[in-house]
Parts: sequence; structure tokens; C-alpha cells
Amino acid sequence: MERKGKKEEKRRKDEDLFKVVDSTLDTRTYYLLYQLSRKLNLKNIYGAISSGKEAKVYPAITENGKWYALKIYYVSTAASKRALEKYTFGDPRFEGIKVSNTRQLISVWARKEFKNLSRLFRNDVRVPEPIYVLENILVMQFIGEDGIRAPLLKELPDDEINEELYKDIIDQLDKMVNKAELVHGDLSEYNIMVKDGKNYIIDVSQAVDIDHPNALELLKRDIENLNTFFESKGIEIIETEEILRRFKIYENEDQN
Repeated sequence: MERKGKKEEKRRKDEDLFKVVDSTLDTRTYYLLYQLSRKLNLKNIYGAISSGKEAKVYPAITENGKWYALKIYYVSTAASKRALEKYTFGDPRFEGIKVSNTRQLISVWARKEFKNLSRLFRNDVRVPEPIYVLENILVMQFIGEDGIRAPLLKELPDDEINEELYKDIIDQLDKMVNKAELVHGDLSEYNIMVKDGKNYIIDVSQAVDIDHPNALELLKRDIENLNTFFESKGIEIIETEEILRRFKIYENEDQN
């Protein structure tokens, strides 16, 4: 009877864990979430706080009150396949990569973001700390408070968008490229979070090594995206060409 009672208690606990998680998740992903819940001692996983072309992000809390962000990549999406081909093939870290199905493809994409976050975090770039990756699920530090995510740069009120924030983002970009030797490749006001006046760069799955053949082109686009946004808010920007001179990949290109 005691064993039966414990089994029933575990069943109810498992049901509670996922009671507000997106019902569209496939069976395999649910199984992986159960594995993660045991490994990380998760108490609850809540409904998605953001969604994009490739993934949704869910807040999760542990039994001792620690918050994580669970990024769950869709296991069947043409967008992820196109992005993988564009940003991964040609990256020297992923030469010779072979996949036989979509799930394996997405698993590679999740591991790529985990590796990018790890590299950035080690080099003092302000990003969510990577915690764990399991197939199509990436676990990261939660940027926010009590399950409420910090706002995106796009969502900040105008009176909180200033020159200091702009220059801080450019400094983070400097560290990203010159220290971590990665180019974001899709940087804009939609993938920078701001908490306590500090910016956090997110969504780095597509980030490429500076040796990638399109690295300089992608970096230039990142800078132009930032400048366009801040200029529209009345902030005095630094010209794209002047910012580019900070980066060694630009110097190397110029020498060639």
C-alpha cells in the first residue's frame, strides 16, 4: 500500500509539473522534460513566455525556488532547417556534420546554441548562463523575476532608452566578436533583454565563428540593425564604419 501511495503521489506530481505547458509538445519532448525535471529537481514548468519561428521559451521553477528558462525547439520546422544550413554549414566548428532526420537536425541546432552561450559566458559577454542541453531542449538562466521575463529592448519605454545603454550594447558586441570570436548574425532590438539597466544578448543559435565566410557581412548587418533602432529613438549613434574598425575581422578583411 505504501508503494502504491508513493506511485500515485509521483503521478500527481508529474501531472502538476506540466499542467500549464503547451499541449502541442510531442510525446518525445514530454519524455525529455520528465528526465530534465528529475535531473534539475523541477517543481513546475509554466506556459510559454516567448515564441519564435524556431522555438518557445518556458519558465520553470525548482523545488528550492530557483528559476530556469527552458527553450524548446520545434521538432518539425522548415525555418530551422533553412537557418541551420545558412548559419552552421561553413562554420568550421561543424564541418562534416551529418544528420539523417529532422529531430537530429534540431538537436544539432540546440547544441550549437548551448556551445555558443557557453563560449560567450566564459568570455564575459552578458548572456543567459547555459545550464544543460538535451536533444531539442536547452536550459538557461532565467533573466527576469518570479517567472516574469525581463523586457526586450524593443519593449522598453522611450525614457529608458539612452546613450549609456547604446554604448553598453556596443561594448558587449565588442567582447562578443573580439574576445569570444563569435558574430551574432541576427542582433536587433528583438533579441536583447534589459534587466536593471543592463543588456543581455539572447537567441544566439545562429551565431557563427569569425572565420565563417559571411561573418563580416553578418556583423555589419547587426550593427546597422542596432543603429537604426537607436537612431529612431533620438540617440546619437556611432557610424557603422567607425564601429567596424573596432573588430579584428574587419582589419583582416581590410588588409586583404
